[in-house]
Amino acid sequence: MNRSRTTAGLIGVLLAAAVTAPQAMAAPPPVIDLRGASIGSHTVDADGVARLSGTVTGAPFDGAYDATLASVDGSLPAPGECEPATATVDVTGSRGRTLRLSGTGDVCGTWADATNVVTHRFVGRYLVTDASTKRLRGTDGWYSIVLATEGRANLEAIDT
Repeated sequence: MNRSRTTAGLIGVLLAAAVTAPQAMAAPPPVIDLRGASIGSHTVDADGVARLSGTVTGAPFDGAYDATLASVDGSLPAPGECEPATATVDVTGSRGRTLRLSGTGDVCGTWADATNVVTHRFVGRYLVTDASTKRLRGTDGWYSIVLATEGRANLEAIDT
């Protein structure tokens, strides 16, 4: 009987530890977690630079964005091809809040058709190079920019 109580007590302690351990080890929420609030737009200028605009929602704040995407050779790649590129995203929120993400990655051309409207996809790493809040400066992470047919665009960024 004493052994049963000891075993039952041990099982109870192990179950309690298993339930509370993931809560104690939970990571803090990301400082930057931005997603396109709606479909944005883009144009490609004579220098081959894609200029985007739209709105984002998330952390650290919601706001309007302007972004540029430029491949190293000055033209966006053809479908099936990828090349190094740079991207800068400027977010402006309410009450004078601002954020600038700058970084590098690869932009790849994709085949657009009736079911796939994406023409180019950029994935890279960013660094917050300027922000109205000091704690955001120097934050780094992953970001993605998508260009689609009919001048549509979207982006997302998250610190990692």
